[in-house]
Amino acid sequence: MAVIMPSLMGGAVAYYHGQFDLMLFLIVIAGMVLAHAGTNMMNDYFDFKSGADLKNPQRTPFSGGSPFLPDGTLRPKDVLYVALSCFAAALLIALYLAFRSGYIVILLAGAGGFIGYFYTAPPLRLCYRGIGEFVTGLALGPLTVVGVYYVLTGTITVEAIVVSIPIGVLVATILYVNEVPDHDSDRLAGKRHLVVLLGKARAARSLPVLFFLVYGSIAAGVVLRIMPAWTLISLFTIPVAVNVVRIAAANYNDTPKYIPAQARTIAIHSLTGLLLTAGYLAAAFVG
Repeated sequence: MAVIMPSLMGGAVAYYHGQFDLMLFLIVIAGMVLAHAGTNMMNDYFDFKSGADLKNPQRTPFSGGSPFLPDGTLRPKDVLYVALSCFAAALLIALYLAFRSGYIVILLAGAGGFIGYFYTAPPLRLCYRGIGEFVTGLALGPLTVVGVYYVLTGTITVEAIVVSIPIGVLVATILYVNEVPDHDSDRLAGKRHLVVLLGKARAARSLPVLFFLVYGSIAAGVVLRIMPAWTLISLFTIPVAVNVVRIAAANYNDTPKYIPAQARTIAIHSLTGLLLTAGYLAAAFVG
């Protein structure tokens, strides 16, 4: 859902503005899914090679990496080849979309592909440098929403950028929340993401800042008349966010009790994205 949700939002904003081609929309989603699959497998490959996943005793259903490399189910080189194949297929789709909609598609896709590959790959290893959350939010927020919107409309607008901010911050928040159980193993592996830099206690206390950015950006978009008022329905997920903050603050050192915070953060991302999408569709039909 991490890549599907911003894609739906980009499509909904384009539909709201009267420019929507279903076939083109499905093609761009296929490219996004392939690129995201390649990124996930590449991350699993390089995390396995670095030893980060091997050293993690706190693996949860939502963090700690895929178990298929550590337990020997898959061979590392096979995962690498499939990841590169996904990237290659995504590149072909990006080239087609650039031919249809304009060269900016290549710039946006290139930026996303760069982040996806070098998130864990040497020499950059972006997630080892304290910017992993930011670049992930950028790739699965603005780059995806704006990219889909551009493919469908041929333009980039302030509105498409603003509506992408909350979903991008939520993706970063999922990563941030999931990094808490991985803190010790990631620190030993040399990862210097925000949770390692802050420590688990301060990271948990800082979580409300991220949710404030999410809901504050939605409210600001409506108040400034950039986004339709219907998108305020997405604020209905605030009580779930409050619950996540409470769980994280009380259980950051107790992984089994912390897992609901991970699950509910993912749910907030999906539901908020769906409600933002519904808000745009409602505005298109009702006005």
